[in-house]
Amino acid sequence: MQLVFISLFFYITAFLLSFLSHTFDRLRLFVPIPLFLALLFYTLHTSLLAIKVGSFPFADPYGFYSLLGNVLVGFLSLMSFKYTYAKRFYALFSVLGMLSTLLLIPAEPSPYRSPLYSLHISVALLSYVSSILGGLSALFRLLAEAKLKKKSFSEYYMPINVLRRAERLFMNLCFLFLSLTLLFGSLWSRSYFGRHWVDDPKLLFVLFLWLYYAVVVHLNLTRRIKPKNLSYAVLAGMLLSLLSLFLVKHEV
Repeated sequence: MQLVFISLFFYITAFLLSFLSHTFDRLRLFVPIPLFLALLFYTLHTSLLAIKVGSFPFADPYGFYSLLGNVLVGFLSLMSFKYTYAKRFYALFSVLGMLSTLLLIPAEPSPYRSPLYSLHISVALLSYVSSILGGLSALFRLLAEAKLKKKSFSEYYMPINVLRRAERLFMNLCFLFLSLTLLFGSLWSRSYFGRHWVDDPKLLFVLFLWLYYAVVVHLNLTRRIKPKNLSYAVLAGMLLSLLSLFLVKHEV
């Protein structure tokens, strides 16, 4: 747990520096240092735990949410090197990282020692990350287009062509990772329960998500959906994924 508290310390430091940088602009240059140190120590802790248990480190929602939050922080922080406007959200990234890391305290190590389980949970995590990032890209694109119509711009303006590519990329990645989630889940279920499918609410909802994204991806590939409607569909996909993530529970 020492590495967890070190990670929390650097997240708090990053938040304070980011907050002060709104008054002292030069401090913004130093914010990425504690932010990436926080991610480094978090990654080190989870990696050592994964080696110790010989599998994916967590099997409960606390650990999964914790990993999901920190992966999002890591990805958004990397984006800030290419898109400088993202640096203005470092305080938000730090808060997300702090809250996600705190979830490690009640999290329990995984009791499963199967590589298939590790693959199943890993790609499920990536599918949620892709869905959230795709939904955020779609949301920001819709907001940016609304500002263009009003001829109103701000310092947080983001290029629409970048957002358009991002929403399509993450939409396709989400469909790919959902497909792998079902595939590895079926193989793990066969080895653990003796059958390829278990009637579990979470799995049924994931199957529904897969069908939803399959339809949206197909409509995009065949150009049978307008760009604006595609953004709404990707945004709806993110909301469905969040519903699956936080409200639909496993019963097995």
